[in-house]
Amino acid sequence: MEEYLQNLLEAAVSCPVKWGYFEDGETMPLVSMSRMSGRRYHTLNSKGLMQGSIQIDCWGKSYRQAMIASREVRTVLEGFIDGPVVSARLTAVRDSNSTDASAAHRVSLTFAITYRE
Repeated sequence: MEEYLQNLLEAAVSCPVKWGYFEDGETMPLVSMSRMSGRRYHTLNSKGLMQGSIQIDCWGKSYRQAMIASREVRTVLEGFIDGPVVSARLTAVRDSNSTDASAAHRVSLTFAITYRE
């Protein structure tokens, strides 16, 4: 699922996408993803589906850059169903702004992803 989501977003957004954290000095805008939680729903006959919470952080030099990246992510992922992804639901949106003019701006999206392994 991780590779599938990364490939999906890389093809759809106009900036770099990766799991984990970016290094200092990388060019913005950029998108980073991290798994926040996950659990398996077992059935009597199989190992069942996984449901996880994925945080997708959209970073920019300005709030506008971060917001544009977040809109690109939302356009492709909100309600997405294909491949191993059974369901993708946006569950939270948060902004992170600073009074420091040199600080990066962030729009943080949390998605509940149900998927097959």
